[in-house]
Amino acid sequence: MEIIRKELKPGIIVLELAGPLQIGVECKRLELAFDQLIHDKHTRAVIDLSRVTKLDSAGLGKLVNCFSRFKTAGGMLCLAGTTSMIDGVLKLTHADRFLKSYPDALKASESFLDMPPSPRA
Repeated sequence: MEIIRKELKPGIIVLELAGPLQIGVECKRLELAFDQLIHDKHTRAVIDLSRVTKLDSAGLGKLVNCFSRFKTAGGMLCLAGTTSMIDGVLKLTHADRFLKSYPDALKASESFLDMPPSPRA
């Protein structure tokens, strides 16, 4: 899996994932990317899943774990570009109740406009 990090708008980081998000190296890569976001004091992030080809239970668990860790660190996280397969997994597991999803990264970033940015430490 490839992760491309971009700053879409000032203070809003997008992680574009490409390939499978499943148990093993892929999950570890996502975890390390979030470690870096937290370390860099970013508070608003979007995970773009439009090019994710497979999502297993470990991948879903890692998304939930990243959401929880990021929220605990004072951040807000949402998803973008979810496919029908990923939407189905989110609904089936009720993760769609807290992992908000938008059609694309731009729409996801606009969801942060209603929230004031958290101060960077």
